[in-house]
Amino acid sequence: MNLLQVSSLLLAGLAGGGLNAVAGGGSLITYPTLIAVGVPPLQANATNGIAVAPAYAAAAVGSREGLRGQRRRALQLIPTALVSSVCGALLLLNTSHEVFENIVPFLVLGATLLMAVGPWVNRKVTALNGGRDLHPVALHIGVAAGCVYGSYFNAALGLILIAVIAMSLSESLVRVGALKNFCTMLVGVVTSVMYGVWADVAWWAIGVLVPATFLGGYLGARVFQKIPEKPLRAAIVIYGVVLSIVLMLRHWS
Repeated sequence: MNLLQVSSLLLAGLAGGGLNAVAGGGSLITYPTLIAVGVPPLQANATNGIAVAPAYAAAAVGSREGLRGQRRRALQLIPTALVSSVCGALLLLNTSHEVFENIVPFLVLGATLLMAVGPWVNRKVTALNGGRDLHPVALHIGVAAGCVYGSYFNAALGLILIAVIAMSLSESLVRVGALKNFCTMLVGVVTSVMYGVWADVAWWAIGVLVPATFLGGYLGARVFQKIPEKPLRAAIVIYGVVLSIVLMLRHWS
């Protein structure tokens, strides 16, 4: 660990936390920075999963008012989210470095595309439910799929869960967001425990990223909110596309 590595992670944590506070997609900053400072892709993914978990918990606590009237629904989602998160984590723990390096450019590109179409998807799926809740099974299937993905590769987890929850429930965005934060917290708990015990993680990087992402989230809520979301989201998407291309070229060269 040297000054350049620490400085890079501090900046990435501040930027990632700030982006998560506004538009999401913070892992598209922190994950590649971990790779850039020398952490192998598979280890970087597990490290990033643990590093963002405290921020997920903080978001869940901060949005707990939005869960009023949803206590039963949230409790019923706990087994779904936990079991699905365990499955995703087990999948990662049994993925070889070679396989993960082959698919990570496509995971980054997929997360970037979700970032691009997220607002449009949210509007469409909210309209599709026609102002009524779908069958509860639909909610559990969507949350299960999102949690498997999130515990395997964290980027854009919030966008996926927002979409599937909004499609299944006729609730306000605040209440959907609160339920999303509750589910991401559960993903964070599972990944922290399983990766912390069984995965190869860079603890020194986690020690730098956790306080940086917290500070970034606080500053982002105050400073980044003044930046229009559309150009900010567009910049993230451009960055993600370029990053995925670079990862592909590096892997195939």
